Amino acid sequence: MMDHRLQTHRDFLPDQMELARLEIQAAHIRNQQHGRTGERLPNQSHSHFLGRGLDLEKVRAYSPGDDIRAMDWRVTARTGKPHVKVYREERQRVMALLVQTSGSMLFGSSGTTKLAQAARMAALLAFTVQRRREQVSVLLPGDLGGVEIPPCSPRDAMWRMLDFLAGGNREAGHSLIWERRLASMPGGRTVVIISDFIGWDDENWQGLRYAAMRHRVSAIQVYDPRECTMPDMGLARMSAPDGSSPFLINTGHRRAREKFAACWESHRRQLFSRLSLARVPYWAVSTIEDPSASLGHMAGLFVH
Repeated sequence: MMDHRLQTHRDFLPDQMELARLEIQAAHIRNQQHGRTGERLPNQSHSHFLGRGLDLEKVRAYSPGDDIRAMDWRVTARTGKPHVKVYREERQRVMALLVQTSGSMLFGSSGTTKLAQAARMAALLAFTVQRRREQVSVLLPGDLGGVEIPPCSPRDAMWRMLDFLAGGNREAGHSLIWERRLASMPGGRTVVIISDFIGWDDENWQGLRYAAMRHRVSAIQVYDPRECTMPDMGLARMSAPDGSSPFLINTGHRRAREKFAACWESHRRQLFSRLSLARVPYWAVSTIEDPSASLGHMAGLFVH
C-alpha cells in the first residue's frame, strides 16, 4: 500500500455540521425505502416485537424451518441431536456497529481517509434506525486502542464514537477483542462490520464465522482507489499494512504496476470468498463515493 497515510486523520472525521447533514440524509433514505416494496434497511422488521431478546429462555430440539444461527452446538454435540436456543422477545432492538481502526484505515489519497469514510457509513446506518426506538452500540477495535460504546441512542453513540476517534477519550493500553465481545452479545442482533479487511488473520475470520451463526452479520469494505491501481509516478515510498519498514519501488515499471493491481485483485477475491462461505453479505465503498448514495443502493442487502 502506498505510504500516504495522513498524520492528522482527525481533521478528516465528520464534524458537527457534517454529522447533522448525515442525519438528514439518513432520514431521506429511510423515507425513500418505506415506499419500496420488498426492500428494507438494516434492523427494520415487520414484527411488533423487536428481536429475539436479551435472555435465553430455553433450549429445545431443532424443528424444520428453525434459524440455524440459533443452534446450540454444545447441547447438539452432547446429545447427538440438533437443538436450538429460544430467546425471550425484547422490546428494544440494538444494532451493533464494528468500525475497524487499524493503521491501514488511516490511508487516504482523495481528500479523506478510509477511517473517516467508515465513520460516515456508521453514522448513516445509525441514523436510519433513529426513529424506530432502536439503540446502537459501537465496537472500535484496532491500532488506535479499543473501546466499546454500550447501547444508547444513535446520536449519542455517534458523538462518543467520533470523540474516541479524535483522541478525546482514549484509554492507553486498552485492547478490545471484538471476536469475544460479539460471541458474548445476546443472539439475534444486527451486526455491521465496517473495515478494509487488510491484515485479518485466522482468528479474525473464525470470530466472524461464529458471529454470523449467532447474529445477522453484514460487512462493508472501505477502500481507496489508489489501493486498486498504482499510477506511474516514478520512485515511490511504500509501506506494508503490517507496519514493516517502508521501501522504494519504481512505479514506472509496467510489471510493478501489474503486480500491484494483481495483489489488490487477490485480496478482493479472497475477501469475497471468505464472506460468502460465512454467508455474510457485503458492499464495497470507496473513499471517493458519496456514502449516502452508497447506502441507498444497499437497501435489502442486509436482510438475511
